[in-house]
Amino acid sequence: MKPAYDALGRVHTFCHAVPAAWHAMGVTQGAGLSLQWFHNNLAPNATYDELTAEASQSQAGSQGLYWLPYLMGERTPHLDAAARGGWIGLTARHNRADLIRAVLEGVSYSQKDCLDLIAGLGAEVQSIRLSGGGARSAFWRQMLADVFQKPVVQLETQEGSAYGAALLAMAGTGAFKSVEEACRECVREVESIEPGPNAALYAQNHHTYQALYPAMRAVM
Repeated sequence: MKPAYDALGRVHTFCHAVPAAWHAMGVTQGAGLSLQWFHNNLAPNATYDELTAEASQSQAGSQGLYWLPYLMGERTPHLDAAARGGWIGLTARHNRADLIRAVLEGVSYSQKDCLDLIAGLGAEVQSIRLSGGGARSAFWRQMLADVFQKPVVQLETQEGSAYGAALLAMAGTGAFKSVEEACRECVREVESIEPGPNAALYAQNHHTYQALYPAMRAVM
């Protein structure tokens, strides 16, 4: 097994804790931050569940509204600290539900960019495992399955990096014979969501989304 590198540095390839294995990572700097920013600045009295419920009242595609999640520059697929975020395509017909849904869709498109780059390095992606706060939303999980056009799997625990670090520590101290054994014993899939009817629309809209950064970069 050999490590795979993106020539433009858009994907980060690291040595894995497992011998002779590597970890390839794409990064959306403002993923969860995008919804947090909306919540803190535009809807501080709403819960995140209320925001995603409101977003579900908007049609897939947010009536042609797009969100660029570049609130802190970007790493994948645009290695650009000067990248800037925002809504593109805003009109008088849009409402708050459209704004929220566009945020969720924009983050999902950015994650699709990461997935496509990693797949381009030769990784065979069969399904996507989700963890973290966004994984708690059934609405967002379905959206990600539609955008990725892959099954999306929810794990028994929503904790990601800290849980993985604990498993590595247990393998390192001998509680498990290997990292593989620790994962077999402790990582459990509890739900798998298949892509739905919105997948075709999202595939088309993702192409539009990808054209927005190059167009905006000229005036940033």
